[in-house]
Amino acid sequence: MKDQTSKIASSKQEEDLRPDMGVFLPGLIVVLLITLPAVIAPKWTEDLLTSIYVPFARDFGTTYLWITVGLIALCVYFAASRWGDIKFGEPDEKPQFKLTSWVAMIFCSGVGGAIMFWAITEPLWDIMIPPQNAEPMSIQAYDWSLAYLLLHWGPNAWCTYLITALPIAYMLYIKKEPFLRISMASEMILGPRLARGLFGRCLDTFFILGLMFCTAVTMCLSLPTVTQSLHAVFGIDPGLGTQLYVLLFSGLVSAVTVYKGLDRGIKWLSDVNVIIALFLAAYCFLCGPTVTLFNIFTNAFGKLLGNYPNMVFWTDPWAGGSFPRDWTIFYALFWAGFGPFMGLFIARISRGRTIREIIGWGMVGTVAGGCLMHGIFGSYSLYVQHSGIIDAVAILKEQGGAAAMIAVLGTLPLREMVLIVYCILSTIFLATTVNAGSYVVATAATKRISPDSEPHRVHRTFWCVAQCLLAFGLLSMGGLGVAKMFGNFSGALMVLPVLLLVACWFRILSEKGAYMLRHHVVALPVDDVSPADEKNAEETA
Repeated sequence: MKDQTSKIASSKQEEDLRPDMGVFLPGLIVVLLITLPAVIAPKWTEDLLTSIYVPFARDFGTTYLWITVGLIALCVYFAASRWGDIKFGEPDEKPQFKLTSWVAMIFCSGVGGAIMFWAITEPLWDIMIPPQNAEPMSIQAYDWSLAYLLLHWGPNAWCTYLITALPIAYMLYIKKEPFLRISMASEMILGPRLARGLFGRCLDTFFILGLMFCTAVTMCLSLPTVTQSLHAVFGIDPGLGTQLYVLLFSGLVSAVTVYKGLDRGIKWLSDVNVIIALFLAAYCFLCGPTVTLFNIFTNAFGKLLGNYPNMVFWTDPWAGGSFPRDWTIFYALFWAGFGPFMGLFIARISRGRTIREIIGWGMVGTVAGGCLMHGIFGSYSLYVQHSGIIDAVAILKEQGGAAAMIAVLGTLPLREMVLIVYCILSTIFLATTVNAGSYVVATAATKRISPDSEPHRVHRTFWCVAQCLLAFGLLSMGGLGVAKMFGNFSGALMVLPVLLLVACWFRILSEKGAYMLRHHVVALPVDDVSPADEKNAEETA
């Protein structure tokens, strides 16, 4: 314990919170190289990205479905096995954040403002262009639509986040490395020369780009719906100028909270966000057709449980439909793009938690949150369409997803109040994603930082501005298709870091697992450690 304390003190003394220009400048330069053409020549940039994306999604997209299912299986294994007892911190160390706040930070940072958009509009797309070769607008299309929404935002989304957090948390809270980077977490596989050299720098740059792309996609989906709400309530023009003002306001909220840090900023905003989201969901559930909504959700949940393998692996090879590429593969790539970022963020806030707690509570809490939001709002969207209250599908075709979403929310009682609350909720959801992303990028681009410190306030605030600038570039190009392309590119960039982190975790368990079972668990029965493990542990120690 004395040696451990002295090691922490030494790490604290050696930290250097200045930006590491070897990571900072390449990330910033590439962001500018993408943003400036998008603003100056949006059509040319969109055509270039399309020419790269279409063959990529066609030829390699299915591989990501196998990777996603494999990561879910690994999450179950690590949580259920003896490795689940390992704690990231000292055996008697308490978790840094209480469970509800911990889950709230993960959920709000991971889903962003896009959750409300997709909860209402995706089921409408799915009955219009349904999966499993169902007839458009048929009962079968209604049955499949919400089930696929729950699939896309269920364990498939969170497995990448949770498993990539494990090797990073080990490097941070057990090995006490003064870095929070993908390259350092991959050092067990890459070796010191590659991890700390040019390859490691490129890896960290790819991580920053993937994170920035995903955050920008979330912003591009959220901003039009907020401006449509303002237009519906106050008659404000929902065009690009208004979206820019909302972007600036959301960026300001993000900058202020990330400037205040984890405890007084990001945690506080996440707690407020969850309270507002629960209020809006409860209002929709109680003021809408409560029994019907519950029946629709129950039917979809049962369909998901009974058909999960068929749904996740359905690629429609004979009819050649676009649904798997446009939705299931898109989501697999999108979550992969967010994976390393969320892994770093979850690792940073998980001090004092065991592997079983991180995976178990992380999966249960986030999937439950997704089922709540999508179950209520997705069911209500389908109910409004099927009952003929409004033709939301026609609005979606003619005016776009943002208008369809506002039209559906507008059918609830006290329409103006609902839309104003939604504006607040979406802005805060977006701000939590941006400030968490800014915090993690700033941490990754800091020279040396101890587990007890935070990156410099100005540094992490700067990345808020950079993310808003990239989002403005995507808005200039416009369109849901462009946003989805960027989401796929981020996933393509991040697949290597994700696989490296998983391989690194296996290497860590192979070489250091016995030591961690002896020194980093709350209480471990003697029978759980074999004589061979004891010998390895003594040699490692």
